[in-house]
Amino acid sequence: MGIELFEFVGAIHAHSTHSDGGGTVQEILAETVGAGIDYLVLTDHNTLCSLDAGDEGWQDKVLLIVGDEVSSRHGHCLALGIETHVDHRQSADGVLAGIRKQGGHTYIAHPHGRYRPLLKEIDHGWKAWDTEDFTGIELWSYMFDWASSFRFTSLISHYRNPDDQIKGPTPETIVKWDELCQKRRVVALGSVDAHARKTPLIPIVVFPYRQLFQAIRTHILCSRPLSGDSVIDKALVLSTLAAGRCYICFDGLADGAGARFQTADGTLSMGDEAIFQGKTELQCKLPEPAEVSLVRNGRTIKTATTTELTHQADTPGVYRMEARIDGRPWLYTNPIYLRSESVDRTDS
Repeated sequence: MGIELFEFVGAIHAHSTHSDGGGTVQEILAETVGAGIDYLVLTDHNTLCSLDAGDEGWQDKVLLIVGDEVSSRHGHCLALGIETHVDHRQSADGVLAGIRKQGGHTYIAHPHGRYRPLLKEIDHGWKAWDTEDFTGIELWSYMFDWASSFRFTSLISHYRNPDDQIKGPTPETIVKWDELCQKRRVVALGSVDAHARKTPLIPIVVFPYRQLFQAIRTHILCSRPLSGDSVIDKALVLSTLAAGRCYICFDGLADGAGARFQTADGTLSMGDEAIFQGKTELQCKLPEPAEVSLVRNGRTIKTATTTELTHQADTPGVYRMEARIDGRPWLYTNPIYLRSESVDRTDS
Protein backbone atom coordinates (compact mmCIF):
# COMPACT_ATOMS: atom_id res chain seq x y z
CA MET A 1 0.00 0.00 0.00
CA GLY A 2 3.02 2.31 -0.22
CA ILE A 3 5.01 4.04 2.48
CA GLU A 4 3.59 6.41 5.07
CA LEU A 5 4.39 10.04 4.32
CA PHE A 6 4.73 12.86 6.85
CA GLU A 7 3.78 16.33 5.63
CA PHE A 8 5.55 19.53 6.63
CA VAL A 9 5.03 23.05 5.37
CA GLY A 10 7.72 25.60 4.68
CA ALA A 11 8.42 29.09 3.41
CA ILE A 12 11.36 29.27 1.04
CA HIS A 13 13.47 32.29 0.04
CA ALA A 14 13.60 35.01 2.70
CA HIS A 15 16.11 37.83 3.18
CA SER A 16 17.44 39.41 6.36
CA THR A 17 19.56 42.46 7.13
CA HIS A 18 22.57 40.34 6.17
CA SER A 19 21.66 41.39 2.60
CA ASP A 20 18.63 43.42 1.49
CA GLY A 21 15.95 42.31 3.94
CA GLY A 22 14.31 44.59 6.47
CA GLY A 23 14.53 42.34 9.52
CA THR A 24 17.24 40.66 11.55
CA VAL A 25 17.23 36.88 11.73
CA GLN A 26 15.71 37.00 15.21
CA GLU A 27 13.01 39.41 14.04
CA ILE A 28 12.24 37.10 11.13
CA LEU A 29 11.99 34.11 13.44
CA ALA A 30 9.55 36.02 15.63
CA GLU A 31 7.37 36.45 12.54
CA THR A 32 7.12 32.67 12.08
CA VAL A 33 5.03 32.39 15.25
CA GLY A 34 1.46 31.69 14.20
CA ALA A 35 2.38 31.51 10.52
CA GLY A 36 1.79 27.76 10.37
CA ILE A 37 5.17 26.75 8.97
CA ASP A 38 7.48 23.95 10.06
CA TYR A 39 10.62 25.07 8.24
CA LEU A 40 11.99 28.33 6.85
CA VAL A 41 14.73 28.70 4.25
CA LEU A 42 16.76 31.92 4.58
CA THR A 43 18.67 32.86 1.41
CA ASP A 44 20.50 36.16 1.68
CA HIS A 45 22.33 37.42 -1.39
CA ASN A 46 25.89 36.14 -1.76
CA THR A 47 26.46 35.44 1.91
CA LEU A 48 26.19 32.72 4.51
CA CYS A 49 26.64 35.12 7.44
CA SER A 50 23.65 33.68 9.25
CA LEU A 51 25.09 30.18 8.98
CA ASP A 52 28.46 31.39 10.28
CA ALA A 53 26.66 33.12 13.16
CA GLY A 54 25.11 29.82 14.25
CA ASP A 55 21.52 30.80 13.51
CA GLU A 56 20.66 27.59 11.65
CA GLY A 57 18.71 24.87 13.41
CA TRP A 58 15.55 24.47 15.42
CA GLN A 59 14.31 27.80 16.68
CA ASP A 60 11.41 26.96 18.95
CA LYS A 61 8.96 25.16 16.62
CA VAL A 62 10.52 26.17 13.28
CA LEU A 63 13.55 24.62 11.60
CA LEU A 64 15.68 27.42 10.12
CA ILE A 65 17.76 26.33 7.14
CA VAL A 66 20.34 28.82 5.86
CA GLY A 67 21.11 28.88 2.16
CA ASP A 68 22.61 31.42 -0.20
CA GLU A 69 21.00 33.27 -3.10
CA VAL A 70 23.99 33.33 -5.42
CA SER A 71 23.30 36.45 -7.47
CA SER A 72 25.34 36.85 -10.64
CA ARG A 73 25.12 38.40 -14.08
CA HIS A 74 23.67 35.09 -15.30
CA GLY A 75 20.73 35.32 -12.90
CA HIS A 76 20.08 34.14 -9.38
CA CYS A 77 20.02 30.65 -7.89
CA LEU A 78 19.32 29.31 -4.42
CA ALA A 79 22.16 27.21 -3.06
CA LEU A 80 21.00 24.91 -0.27
CA GLY A 81 23.13 22.54 1.77
CA ILE A 82 26.44 24.36 1.30
CA GLU A 83 28.90 25.60 3.91
CA THR A 84 30.90 28.15 1.89
CA HIS A 85 29.70 30.91 -0.44
CA VAL A 86 30.36 30.15 -4.09
CA ASP A 87 31.97 33.00 -6.02
CA HIS A 88 29.15 34.69 -7.92
CA ARG A 89 31.53 36.51 -10.30
CA GLN A 90 32.38 33.40 -12.30
CA SER A 91 30.57 31.63 -15.13
CA ALA A 92 27.18 30.03 -14.57
CA ASP A 93 28.79 26.60 -15.01
CA GLY A 94 31.34 27.53 -12.37
CA VAL A 95 28.66 28.68 -9.94
CA LEU A 96 26.59 25.51 -10.33
CA ALA A 97 29.65 23.25 -10.22
CA GLY A 98 30.83 24.97 -7.04
CA ILE A 99 27.50 24.27 -5.35
CA ARG A 100 27.52 20.65 -6.50
CA LYS A 101 31.10 20.18 -5.30
CA GLN A 102 29.93 20.95 -1.76
CA GLY A 103 27.11 18.43 -2.06
CA GLY A 104 24.57 21.23 -2.30
CA HIS A 105 21.34 21.57 -4.25
CA THR A 106 20.69 24.39 -6.71
CA TYR A 107 17.32 25.92 -7.58
CA ILE A 108 17.07 28.59 -10.25
CA ALA A 109 15.38 31.61 -8.63
CA HIS A 110 12.53 33.44 -10.45
CA PRO A 111 13.61 31.92 -13.81
CA HIS A 112 11.69 34.46 -15.90
CA GLY A 113 11.37 37.18 -13.28
CA ARG A 114 10.63 40.44 -15.05
CA TYR A 115 8.66 43.52 -14.14
CA ARG A 116 8.14 47.05 -15.48
CA PRO A 117 7.31 49.59 -12.72
CA LEU A 118 7.78 52.52 -15.13
CA LEU A 119 9.01 52.49 -18.74
CA LYS A 120 12.04 50.23 -18.47
CA GLU A 121 11.69 46.48 -17.92
CA ILE A 122 13.77 45.04 -15.12
CA ASP A 123 14.93 41.50 -15.83
CA HIS A 124 16.04 39.17 -13.02
CA GLY A 125 15.56 36.00 -15.07
CA TRP A 126 18.00 33.15 -15.59
CA LYS A 127 20.19 33.53 -18.69
CA ALA A 128 22.20 30.31 -18.78
CA TRP A 129 19.80 27.56 -19.84
CA ASP A 130 22.58 25.83 -21.77
CA THR A 131 23.71 24.28 -18.49
CA GLU A 132 21.69 21.61 -16.71
CA ASP A 133 23.68 21.31 -13.51
CA PHE A 134 20.83 22.34 -11.22
CA THR A 135 18.31 20.46 -9.09
CA GLY A 136 15.23 22.50 -9.84
CA ILE A 137 13.58 25.86 -10.25
CA GLU A 138 11.33 28.27 -8.40
CA LEU A 139 8.17 27.63 -10.36
CA TRP A 140 6.09 30.19 -8.47
CA SER A 141 7.50 33.24 -6.69
CA TYR A 142 4.99 35.35 -4.77
CA MET A 143 6.95 38.58 -5.08
CA PHE A 144 7.66 38.25 -8.79
CA ASP A 145 4.07 37.21 -9.49
CA TRP A 146 2.89 40.33 -7.65
CA ALA A 147 5.48 42.56 -9.29
CA SER A 148 4.78 41.33 -12.82
CA SER A 149 1.61 43.45 -13.01
CA PHE A 150 2.80 46.26 -10.74
CA ARG A 151 2.95 49.83 -11.98
CA PHE A 152 3.50 52.87 -9.80
CA THR A 153 0.09 54.03 -10.97
CA SER A 154 -1.42 50.94 -9.31
CA LEU A 155 0.53 51.24 -6.06
CA ILE A 156 -2.50 51.62 -3.79
CA SER A 157 -4.44 48.61 -5.11
CA HIS A 158 -1.34 46.45 -5.24
CA TYR A 159 -0.42 47.34 -1.67
CA ARG A 160 -3.90 47.09 -0.15
CA ASN A 161 -4.89 43.83 -1.88
CA PRO A 162 -1.66 42.01 -2.73
CA ASP A 163 -3.20 38.53 -2.93
CA ASP A 164 -5.63 39.80 -5.57
CA GLN A 165 -2.66 40.43 -7.86
CA ILE A 166 -1.45 36.83 -7.72
CA LYS A 167 -2.02 35.24 -11.13
CA GLY A 168 0.07 32.06 -10.92
CA PRO A 169 3.45 30.94 -12.26
CA THR A 170 4.72 32.68 -15.36
CA PRO A 171 3.48 30.66 -18.37
CA GLU A 172 6.99 30.81 -19.82
CA THR A 173 8.35 29.17 -16.69
CA ILE A 174 5.74 26.39 -16.77
CA VAL A 175 6.57 25.64 -20.41
CA LYS A 176 10.28 25.57 -19.62
CA TRP A 177 9.74 23.29 -16.63
CA ASP A 178 7.68 20.81 -18.63
CA GLU A 179 10.34 20.84 -21.33
CA LEU A 180 13.14 20.16 -18.86
CA CYS A 181 11.20 17.36 -17.17
CA GLN A 182 11.13 15.44 -20.43
CA LYS A 183 14.88 14.97 -20.10
CA ARG A 184 15.32 14.50 -16.35
CA ARG A 185 13.77 15.18 -12.98
CA VAL A 186 13.62 18.93 -12.36
CA VAL A 187 12.10 19.89 -9.02
CA ALA A 188 9.62 22.76 -8.77
CA LEU A 189 9.50 24.86 -5.59
CA GLY A 190 7.25 27.68 -4.45
CA SER A 191 8.83 30.72 -2.86
CA VAL A 192 7.98 33.97 -1.12
CA ASP A 193 11.12 36.08 -1.77
CA ALA A 194 10.39 37.98 1.43
CA HIS A 195 12.24 41.23 2.13
CA ALA A 196 9.87 43.19 4.39
CA ARG A 197 11.51 46.50 3.64
CA LYS A 198 10.24 49.81 4.96
CA THR A 199 9.16 52.45 2.49
CA PRO A 200 11.46 55.50 2.37
CA LEU A 201 8.75 58.09 3.04
CA ILE A 202 6.11 56.27 5.06
CA PRO A 203 7.03 54.18 8.15
CA ILE A 204 5.25 51.01 7.00
CA VAL A 205 6.62 47.61 6.11
CA VAL A 206 5.84 46.42 2.61
CA PHE A 207 4.87 42.75 2.78
CA PRO A 208 5.63 41.81 6.40
CA TYR A 209 7.37 38.47 6.78
CA ARG A 210 4.45 36.78 8.51
CA GLN A 211 2.09 37.78 5.71
CA LEU A 212 4.29 36.15 3.09
CA PHE A 213 5.00 33.08 5.22
CA GLN A 214 1.29 32.30 4.90
CA ALA A 215 1.15 32.80 1.15
CA ILE A 216 2.89 30.53 -1.38
CA ARG A 217 4.48 27.60 0.45
CA THR A 218 6.16 24.33 -0.36
CA HIS A 219 4.69 21.22 1.30
CA ILE A 220 7.12 18.33 1.64
CA LEU A 221 6.20 14.67 2.09
CA CYS A 222 8.89 13.02 4.19
CA SER A 223 9.53 9.34 4.74
CA ARG A 224 9.76 9.88 8.51
CA PRO A 225 8.83 12.51 11.09
CA LEU A 226 11.14 15.35 12.00
CA SER A 227 13.21 14.26 14.98
CA GLY A 228 14.12 17.49 16.70
CA ASP A 229 17.79 16.99 15.81
CA SER A 230 18.77 19.96 13.62
CA VAL A 231 21.40 18.16 11.57
CA ILE A 232 19.25 15.12 10.85
CA ASP A 233 16.15 17.17 10.12
CA LYS A 234 17.94 19.60 7.80
CA ALA A 235 19.25 16.65 5.77
CA LEU A 236 15.75 15.15 5.61
CA VAL A 237 14.12 18.39 4.44
CA LEU A 238 16.76 19.09 1.80
CA SER A 239 16.80 15.53 0.45
CA THR A 240 12.99 15.45 0.30
CA LEU A 241 12.98 18.70 -1.67
CA ALA A 242 15.72 17.46 -4.00
CA ALA A 243 13.73 14.28 -4.66
CA GLY A 244 10.75 16.36 -5.74
CA ARG A 245 8.51 14.84 -3.10
CA CYS A 246 6.74 18.13 -2.61
CA TYR A 247 4.05 20.41 -3.95
CA ILE A 248 3.47 24.14 -4.17
CA CYS A 249 0.34 25.72 -2.73
CA PHE A 250 -1.01 29.24 -2.49
CA ASP A 251 -2.13 28.62 1.08
CA GLY A 252 -3.18 32.25 1.30
CA LEU A 253 -6.06 31.29 -0.99
CA ALA A 254 -6.90 28.01 0.78
CA ASP A 255 -4.95 25.58 2.94
CA GLY A 256 -3.70 22.76 0.75
CA ALA A 257 -2.47 20.46 3.52
CA GLY A 258 -3.34 16.86 2.74
CA ALA A 259 -3.12 17.11 -1.05
CA ARG A 260 -1.70 14.00 -2.70
CA PHE A 261 -0.73 12.87 -6.19
CA GLN A 262 0.28 9.21 -6.36
CA THR A 263 -0.37 5.85 -7.93
CA ALA A 264 -3.39 3.94 -6.66
CA ASP A 265 -1.20 1.39 -4.89
CA GLY A 266 0.81 4.16 -3.20
CA THR A 267 4.13 2.91 -4.52
CA LEU A 268 4.84 6.07 -6.51
CA SER A 269 4.30 9.62 -5.37
CA MET A 270 5.22 13.04 -6.72
CA GLY A 271 8.89 13.18 -7.63
CA ASP A 272 9.21 9.43 -8.19
CA GLU A 273 10.48 7.90 -11.43
CA ALA A 274 9.81 4.44 -12.79
CA ILE A 275 9.85 2.53 -16.05
CA PHE A 276 6.34 2.35 -17.48
CA GLN A 277 5.12 -1.23 -17.05
CA GLY A 278 1.61 -0.93 -18.48
CA LYS A 279 -1.60 0.74 -17.37
CA THR A 280 -1.04 2.64 -14.16
CA GLU A 281 -3.81 4.23 -12.11
CA LEU A 282 -3.00 7.74 -10.94
CA GLN A 283 -4.85 9.42 -8.08
CA CYS A 284 -5.24 13.13 -7.34
CA LYS A 285 -6.59 14.04 -3.90
CA LEU A 286 -7.33 17.48 -2.49
CA PRO A 287 -8.56 18.69 0.91
CA GLU A 288 -11.42 20.64 -0.69
CA PRO A 289 -13.14 20.87 -4.08
CA ALA A 290 -11.14 22.56 -6.81
CA GLU A 291 -10.78 22.59 -10.57
CA VAL A 292 -8.30 19.76 -10.99
CA SER A 293 -6.21 19.27 -14.12
CA LEU A 294 -4.08 16.24 -14.86
CA VAL A 295 -1.18 17.22 -17.11
CA ARG A 296 0.93 14.87 -19.22
CA ASN A 297 4.08 16.11 -20.94
CA GLY A 298 2.87 19.69 -20.55
CA ARG A 299 -0.61 19.11 -21.97
CA THR A 300 -3.84 18.86 -19.98
CA ILE A 301 -5.46 15.46 -20.51
CA LYS A 302 -8.23 15.45 -17.90
CA THR A 303 -10.12 18.00 -15.83
CA ALA A 304 -12.87 17.96 -13.22
CA THR A 305 -14.13 20.01 -10.30
CA THR A 306 -13.75 17.59 -7.44
CA THR A 307 -11.66 16.52 -4.44
CA GLU A 308 -10.53 13.29 -6.12
CA LEU A 309 -9.59 12.48 -9.68
CA THR A 310 -8.32 9.17 -11.05
CA HIS A 311 -6.82 8.34 -14.40
CA GLN A 312 -5.57 5.18 -16.07
CA ALA A 313 -2.24 6.11 -17.59
CA ASP A 314 -1.86 3.86 -20.61
CA THR A 315 1.23 5.51 -22.08
CA PRO A 316 4.57 6.67 -20.66
CA GLY A 317 4.83 10.32 -19.74
CA VAL A 318 5.58 12.97 -17.18
CA TYR A 319 2.36 13.37 -15.19
CA ARG A 320 1.54 16.13 -12.74
CA MET A 321 -1.48 17.78 -11.13
CA GLU A 322 -2.65 21.39 -11.08
CA ALA A 323 -5.62 22.81 -9.20
CA ARG A 324 -7.54 26.09 -9.26
CA ILE A 325 -10.15 27.58 -6.97
CA ASP A 326 -12.70 29.85 -8.66
CA GLY A 327 -10.37 30.07 -11.62
CA ARG A 328 -7.38 31.15 -9.57
CA PRO A 329 -4.17 29.10 -9.51
CA TRP A 330 -3.86 27.27 -6.21
CA LEU A 331 -1.71 24.14 -6.26
CA TYR A 332 0.98 22.48 -8.39
CA THR A 333 2.51 19.08 -7.70
CA ASN A 334 5.83 17.79 -8.85
CA PRO A 335 5.44 15.06 -11.48
CA ILE A 336 5.41 11.31 -11.39
CA TYR A 337 7.78 10.24 -14.15
CA LEU A 338 6.65 7.13 -16.02
CA ARG A 339 9.55 6.72 -18.42
CA SER A 340 9.64 4.56 -21.51
CA GLU A 341 13.27 3.89 -20.60
CA SER A 342 15.73 5.03 -17.97
CA VAL A 343 17.22 8.47 -18.44
CA ASP A 344 20.39 10.09 -17.22
CA ARG A 345 19.58 12.83 -14.75
CA THR A 346 21.41 15.35 -12.65
CA ASP A 347 20.47 15.65 -8.98
CA SER A 348 22.68 18.41 -7.74
